[in-house]
Amino acid sequence: MPRPPNPAIRTKLRDEAIDYVLSRGVTGLALRPLARALHTNARMLIYHFGSREDLMREIVSGLREREDALIRRWFRSGKKARTLPEFLRWYWRRMSAPEARSAVRLIFELYALALNDPKQYPGVLTDPLAYWQSLAREAQVSDPHRAEATLLLAVTRGLLLDLSATGARRRVERAMKLFTKLLESTDLR
Repeated sequence: MPRPPNPAIRTKLRDEAIDYVLSRGVTGLALRPLARALHTNARMLIYHFGSREDLMREIVSGLREREDALIRRWFRSGKKARTLPEFLRWYWRRMSAPEARSAVRLIFELYALALNDPKQYPGVLTDPLAYWQSLAREAQVSDPHRAEATLLLAVTRGLLLDLSATGARRRVERAMKLFTKLLESTDLR
């Protein structure tokens, strides 16, 4: 009877795989080059994750967990309740920084791949809306509806894509500042 996979090794491999795709992307990701980069072999990746598809699901899930932990820490780090415009300013500074370029590129790469094969990348297309609803609740927005969360997601995603595609930082940042000012002047705070 074979030994069950060691959870500590599986977690370490997953974390290293996340770092790998953050630096290189996921398009054309093959197990052998990934395994070499992780100092293991493809057979061991299959042993720990079951299949390439299951490993991809774990990578996407791990990326979400990392981002969620960072955001939750930020919300809890303030002396008073954080507002949605404050969150958007913080999130934008972080995601539009040059250091985040590979993570942003990966987000859009995953969207494109999921549009072609949603089953291969479960949740990539559908989870962000629910996540933005939870962020709005975290920012003390009473009863955030799907329409508000859709607007927050669409503006943020659209401006990040625009910045990535054009590099027009000043114009795009002015647009984000305008959006946060509009949020401050509405009931969606």
